[in-house]
Amino acid sequence: MKVGDLVRDVLGDRIGFVERIDVDYFGANQALKILGPIPRGKAIQPWMVNGIAPTKNGIQDRVLVCWTDGLPEYRKSNEIEVISENR
Repeated sequence: MKVGDLVRDVLGDRIGFVERIDVDYFGANQALKILGPIPRGKAIQPWMVNGIAPTKNGIQDRVLVCWTDGLPEYRKSNEIEVISENR
């Protein structure tokens, strides 16, 4: 994805152009987690963390999209898909 690409909203039928890309804006590659089952009826406490594991979505870009039917807005990079690439 590059500036000037034509993109489509994954959840709807909106179409727009990429105006700006903020690289590595959201998320993390790994996080402190509680690995394994938690006993039923027990509260989760900060000292129960026992490992570092990868996150579900990882690091994502923030993209400013100028929609054809409205005002520009920021979207996560996984919420839009490229229709045609600007060469």
